[in-house]
Amino acid sequence: MAMQKLNTDTPKRLKRYRGLRDDVEAELSDHMSSKLKIAHPNRPALYDFQCVIFYQRQVLQFQLSDVFSGGNYAVVFFCGYDFTEQSRSDLMQIEKHYHDFVKLGAIPIVMTHDRVGIHNMYATPNATPTSLDFLPSFIMASDTPSRSISQTFKSVTDKSEMQRSVIIMDNNLNVLFTQRVPGNSDFPMEYLLNGLQQK
Repeated sequence: MAMQKLNTDTPKRLKRYRGLRDDVEAELSDHMSSKLKIAHPNRPALYDFQCVIFYQRQVLQFQLSDVFSGGNYAVVFFCGYDFTEQSRSDLMQIEKHYHDFVKLGAIPIVMTHDRVGIHNMYATPNATPTSLDFLPSFIMASDTPSRSISQTFKSVTDKSEMQRSVIIMDNNLNVLFTQRVPGNSDFPMEYLLNGLQQK
């Protein structure tokens, strides 16, 4: 399903990411492979979630498999609520490494329990005094109100709050890697990048 702008019938394909090598065949390192967790290999369609996203100043309908026109992997970061100190730190860290992931054929996606309207206000510079001071390069996805996506990927706490975590999926929708990230800890960017760049 192609992404569409909300309230229109005009299909909007996810912009292909320039600079990707045509021959990207990156594989996870042996070290990372030893920790891979293939979950529900007979039910990959379970992970092809649909949601509403904020991307490049637009609110769009989205399906995860859309990203594989531009990469071999999806890297989904489950983050806390917008407009928090932890969120700002996480998003700045993801933005800093965004192009490193894309060069390896891995498309970063940020998932929170915020509504897409909140993403719009938070990720549009100068929209509010506490909005981000940069326009994110990555997709900001909304897992609300059902929170079914974070539940599917076991990225919720016992109180149904977001559990900060990161997963990597391949273009067959297999979950290759998953790691929970304790509060106040950084996402393991160098570890993820090093694993993806090993052939």
